[in-house]
Amino acid sequence: MENETPQRTRSDMSILRQLLDYFRGEERLLLAILVLLSLYAVSQALAPALIGRAVDQYIGAGDRGGLTQTMLLLLGVYLLGYVGFMGQIRLLGVLSQRLLKRLRGDIFGHIQRLSLNFFYKNGAGDLMSRLVNDTDAIGTLFSQSLMQSLGSLFGLIGVLIAMFTLNVELSIVTIIVLPIMIGTTLYFSRRSRAAFRETRRALGELSAELEENLTNIREAQSFARTAINIEDFALDNAANRDANIYAASITAAFSPTMDVLSTLATVLVAGYGGYLAFNGQVTVGVVVAFLTYAQQFFRPVQMLSGLYTQMQAAFAAGERVFELLDTEPDISDKGGAQDIPDIDGHVRFDDVVFGYDESHVILNGVSLSSSPGETIALVGETGSGKSTVVNLIGRFYDVMAGQVLVDGYDVRDVTQSSLRTQMGEVPQNSFLFADTIANNIRYGKPDAPMDEVIAAATAARAHDFIMALEDGYETELSAEGGSVSQGQRQLLCIARAILADPRLLILDEATSNIDTRTERLVQAAIDELLQNRTAFVIAHRLSTIRHADRIIVIGGSQEGGSGILEQGSHVELMAQGGAYASLIETQQSS
Repeated sequence: MENETPQRTRSDMSILRQLLDYFRGEERLLLAILVLLSLYAVSQALAPALIGRAVDQYIGAGDRGGLTQTMLLLLGVYLLGYVGFMGQIRLLGVLSQRLLKRLRGDIFGHIQRLSLNFFYKNGAGDLMSRLVNDTDAIGTLFSQSLMQSLGSLFGLIGVLIAMFTLNVELSIVTIIVLPIMIGTTLYFSRRSRAAFRETRRALGELSAELEENLTNIREAQSFARTAINIEDFALDNAANRDANIYAASITAAFSPTMDVLSTLATVLVAGYGGYLAFNGQVTVGVVVAFLTYAQQFFRPVQMLSGLYTQMQAAFAAGERVFELLDTEPDISDKGGAQDIPDIDGHVRFDDVVFGYDESHVILNGVSLSSSPGETIALVGETGSGKSTVVNLIGRFYDVMAGQVLVDGYDVRDVTQSSLRTQMGEVPQNSFLFADTIANNIRYGKPDAPMDEVIAAATAARAHDFIMALEDGYETELSAEGGSVSQGQRQLLCIARAILADPRLLILDEATSNIDTRTERLVQAAIDELLQNRTAFVIAHRLSTIRHADRIIVIGGSQEGGSGILEQGSHVELMAQGGAYASLIETQQSS
């Protein structure tokens, strides 16, 4: 499925600024990390100087006591560095997990607030890849890359200070290849950024393909499409492989290049240092110290350069994550939106025009009104806009023109949560969660006590079959329902709606996927559910709608959008012999 999230190329600094925002509130932990990093940097700077002093002052002079003291001091310096290094590793690990938890929480919370239209355009697999795989890449940046970068940077600063304090000329010779290394790093980083961006995109496509096929495996087997799906997956899998091979080849070429440059610098230090020593301008100990400093200098430089390339993978992931976080919901509470009071159930459409875009109008000039407690059935041909009507009541979409009002409140003027918490839905395809039956019934009222759960299940005609299961209400279900039938899943959804006790109820083809015998049981549960509630019922079966207080027939031209063709009771509409009567006759003859 094609990913529709806006694609924008962001700079590294832009991504880094957004990542750094997650460090707010962690100042004490960051201070402790900086102290430990400073200890490590001090140890890196002191050790070569102590080695040089041992060579010049004690080894040549045969001073065993002085040499012993210097070696003990050197051991203490290394222990100090070890404590600093290990301590900052641990604290950075804690810090990275805190930041990653916060980032994933922000992503999931933001996804929950996005409008339905967003999910129709974006595959669940790609969104999961952003939440899991891309945040993992950022987590690596927070933990490993950040830890190594800070440690290397502090060590590098300490070594530079010590080098220039000891000898300026040799310091300049040591860092003379540094501009070349920086240029090489920038060259490889530009190439690797594009490569890693492609790996994240390819992984998102692969995840979307996998999610789509696993979700629809029954349909794939029913239509004997598994061979085609295997071929399609193989193409996405190959694209993911190729993207990762290309990214790895760039990274593989970078490291040997940096090794050659650092070796060249060591050769220059040895050669020029030897020349100065021969002329008596420096001591042998200073040359030995600088050879050690050269190794300590270029080790972090190499590490920083390598990490800079590796960080491109995290920045590519950060692009995808922050593109998602920057996506604004199509539907949001406007400034000053108020909570709607307890709903009586009066719904009114005033000359409503709606389309998913201006070139595709679905509803055109729809006006209707319901009284509190009234059951309204919506009928019409497939695609006429029945589901669109009920989606507009819950403000899952906004109208292009006109108004949708609930108890006199324009749904655009009230908060979405206060409106939707007073609405309930029993969908055509009953949805259950991987949890117990009791918790599935509690979904709309999580704190409901067990006696209310049982009462709701009893009213929904579900209690008997639940008690026949080995674990009763504690039976664990899969997302697909597990050991319960389609009709039983529908009864559980009705029990869920009864427990939530909504004032406005939507029934969307609630009996379309079950047999006639089970339909009678479900219909009895629905009759219980409809009591004292305003309900909008979408159905094709006559038994579901003939007892509705009012039936509204929706239809019209494909180009101009649908409107209300007829409305009235079943008897009235049959007597008119119009569109409704034609629909019923077609159903009865089929």
